[in-house]
Amino acid sequence: MRAWRVLRIAVIASLLPQGVLAAPTARELLDQARKLDDTVRHWTDRTQSMVLTMHDSTGKERHRELQVFTKRGGGGEEKAISFFSAPPEVKGTAFLQWSHPDRDDEQWLYLPEFKRTRQISARLRDENFVGTDFTYRDLEILAEISRWSEAEARATLEGEEAIDGVACHRIALVPRQEEMVYGRFVLWLDKDNLVARKIDFVDRDGALRKSLVLADVRDVGAIPTAHRLEMRTLDKGSRTVVELPVVKFDSGLADDLFTQRYLERGEP
Repeated sequence: MRAWRVLRIAVIASLLPQGVLAAPTARELLDQARKLDDTVRHWTDRTQSMVLTMHDSTGKERHRELQVFTKRGGGGEEKAISFFSAPPEVKGTAFLQWSHPDRDDEQWLYLPEFKRTRQISARLRDENFVGTDFTYRDLEILAEISRWSEAEARATLEGEEAIDGVACHRIALVPRQEEMVYGRFVLWLDKDNLVARKIDFVDRDGALRKSLVLADVRDVGAIPTAHRLEMRTLDKGSRTVVELPVVKFDSGLADDLFTQRYLERGEP
């Protein structure tokens, strides 16, 4: 693992022009992270087991278990499908997302109780995803934010700050999409390996709405991967903890897994 860390640092240094290493801009840091994702830590497909724990403002807990499969295509296309396995009342629920670099994402939710698939329209994007602190729009943003260009979001370096004892670059991102409900994001990027450690979601009035912390970052092969996430909704006092006991890359997932036919099976 140490050899991979040295290699990542060497790649970063080789990609930066002379003199930039001492004082990189926010956009240069984001571009270097993206180049690493496209080279030494590139992956084609990912398999994750997740355990969700939702805490409401009174301290009451609910739990969900699911598997999430993701596959990347050419030109920035990405598809992900999720299957819920527990508890019994949500078993068979499934969610499909197709992420596109040049147009709105497409999302579908299969509800086994009604034996029907609902496409998530633009007006439903700000609903909570199966009772969690993540909205459908949040899921879309998290799939794309690391690959936003300057034309999609203006980036500004706001200094350095530690998250859970890890030194990070603090970067503000102001999205240029008119339909975006958030006016600003603050991204803490690990100085060592250029992966996200925290993301704040700020509304258009400047109020902090949500905060996502990515923790327990471990290398899976060459890829630094967060194994615990916690999303807090500040005005509601609720939070959702996501634990990932299993993360695998490049298992050779078939294309037809990411279709409505598989979605309506309710299981992989």
